Parts: sequence; C-alpha cells; structure tokens
Amino acid sequence: MKRQHNYTHKNESEKLSYTNDLHDALLKKDGRTFWNCWRSKFEPSAPCSQVEGCVDDDIIANKFSQHFSKSYNYNNKSRGDSLFDQYRPTRARSKYSGTLLSDSHAIDTELISKVISDIHCGKAPDIVGLTAEHLQYSHPSSVVILSKLFQLIMLCGRVSSGFK
Repeated sequence: MKRQHNYTHKNESEKLSYTNDLHDALLKKDGRTFWNCWRSKFEPSAPCSQVEGCVDDDIIANKFSQHFSKSYNYNNKSRGDSLFDQYRPTRARSKYSGTLLSDSHAIDTELISKVISDIHCGKAPDIVGLTAEHLQYSHPSSVVILSKLFQLIMLCGRVSSGFK
C-alpha cells in the first residue's frame, strides 16, 4: 500500500511541475518555452506509424474518410442531394463576382510591407514550412511580387487551390 501511495504522489508532483512550467511560460509570453514544454509532456516521442494495422498513408487516409463520412452525414438523403445540386460550385457561384473594389481596398507594396513587418516571429510554420521569418528576411522584390499577386487575385476574383 505504501508503494502505491508513493507512486501516486510522484505522478501528482510531476503533473504539478509541468503545469507550473506551462503556466510560467504563458505568463512570460514565452511561446517557444511553452510549446517545448507542451511537446515534451503531451506529444508522443514516436509518432503513430500505423492505424488498425495499416501503414500505407493512402489506406489510412481512406479509413479516416470512411469513419468521418459515417459520423457526419445528412439526415435526409434526398434533401442533401437537392442542396448539393443547388449549391454546386459550377452552378451557384458561376455568376458571382463579389462587390466592386474601391481605392480603399487597394493592395500595394506599402500595405504588404507593413503586414509582413507586423507579423510576429517564432510562430509555427505553415503547411509547407513557410514562417514569418522567411517573409521578413526575403528580398525586397518579394513584396512587389506579393502585392501584384494579391491584386490579380482581387481582380480575377479567384483564389488558387494551393492557397486554401
């Protein structure tokens, strides 16, 4: 019985320790320390390499898709099909053009430069690994290119599927 008590006391003190570490990092607004502490306590050291005995990424993705499509489905199939047909992108959005842009919506190099300079560093990268630091330390011509890109997106009214 004494052994069980010591084990429980040790677990409680470990939990209190990392809870305090997380709390201190938040109070100091130290994102890097917070996430390092979080990862060390809550994320497994070895990532999951199989799901239900499968190791193939495509099969695992299909298993997730099947599971969630069963979990989240419409209540009435005919109504679901009707709504899908009504709001299908080729039908519902074919004539959509959005509101007209005024001068207050102008996206110029000054605006892009200000936005990039205001981005906080030390944040998690995006899905392809791009961070705020990449933009802030890139060549100044990238701001010109980005402003032209955003102007074209606004002019055409289309966003590349890679941005979604």
